[in-house]
Amino acid sequence: MIRKALYIICITAIASCGITRNKVETTAQAGTTVDSAAETVPTVKAVDTEGSFWGKLLGEACRVVDKENICLSPLSAQFAMAMVANGAEGKTRKEILDVMQLGDSANANSRKFLDDIAIKTVWNEHGDVRIANSIWIKDDFDVKQEFIETNKEHFDALVERAAFNGETVKRVNEWCNENTNGKIPTILNRFAENDRMLLINALYLKAAWNKPFQESNTTEQKFTTERGEEIKVPTMMIRSNEPFYSDDIVSMVTKRLQGGYHMLFILPAKGVKCDEAAEYVAKDFDTLLKNMEMKNVMFSLPKFTADFDMSLKNTLANLGIVRAFGGRAQFGGISDKPLYISDVVQKTYINVNEKGTEAAAVTVAVTGALSMRPTKTEIITFDRPFIYAIINDNGNKVLFAGKVGNPAEK
Repeated sequence: MIRKALYIICITAIASCGITRNKVETTAQAGTTVDSAAETVPTVKAVDTEGSFWGKLLGEACRVVDKENICLSPLSAQFAMAMVANGAEGKTRKEILDVMQLGDSANANSRKFLDDIAIKTVWNEHGDVRIANSIWIKDDFDVKQEFIETNKEHFDALVERAAFNGETVKRVNEWCNENTNGKIPTILNRFAENDRMLLINALYLKAAWNKPFQESNTTEQKFTTERGEEIKVPTMMIRSNEPFYSDDIVSMVTKRLQGGYHMLFILPAKGVKCDEAAEYVAKDFDTLLKNMEMKNVMFSLPKFTADFDMSLKNTLANLGIVRAFGGRAQFGGISDKPLYISDVVQKTYINVNEKGTEAAAVTVAVTGALSMRPTKTEIITFDRPFIYAIINDNGNKVLFAGKVGNPAEK
């Protein structure tokens, strides 16, 4: 019997700060600093001793993708695969849960995360965050009702049956466009012959800097690209009190976003590759965040915008999800007919610039060390390839992570 295919899409976009779930929305204040959107599924357990999923994902992508700029949403990927895991069995399920760092309580964790975001969104007037999930089923394909109801209950998933024709493609793209605030208008061109189900997670984040860069301080500065080319790019500059850490491998600084998020910028030491830095930081992420101290920091950061898309299939297979993509896949919890995952596709958009809205609230540091009095100025200049991550206040969820190897490349 020919196995039919599951197709998984993750779309993410970053613009400023905010989160929405389904129809719950807020309006961001004027001044966008970070703009990004993504599609995947979020359910994260504690970081394991071998390194957190985001660092493994970014590190592997840096090695296999021949692009200077990369933008991924680990959280979106976790959300999407968590929905799939609800229909996986045996070793297939175990591989998904282990690699994606989803615990056995993934559904409950996801439900709580969505509820927390909904609560935050209601009172958060400084940004917009949206998480949406959908499942599209070919109209002649039998799917177990328990799988559908579980994903509706825990992921607020929209479930639709469709013909998987040109009209369905149009509807899917409209859904993606709506749930990424127009940042990702197209994700699907056509259906393959064996496609029977499409699972999509969309994540959109709009956030303003707590303390914006001044546009008058932006100047053309040198940047050595990943390919060794020296170019000049618009570079933002600011001096402010920020959590900072430095050792022989990386230097890190975080800049707070309104709405309960931080953007972590990581500059690898000379001679250290971005994939090595990502895995180094992720391996002991909690400890490194706790070791960050409030410092007076003078730092220069290039403006950058990137549209990025990639298939995560080979990357996830290299990390250990093998059975789900082939003839040994076990998805009996979805249908009695044999299924496999044909692909996991993620498409992202990110824009980082000077703009932002000055916050009236008290600034909260990731490490809780804001009460320390800065004693000296740390200088960090992002004039060569670097990586970044957008994390929540607790530092236990990474919404976006990426690499900038050439700020001039869109």
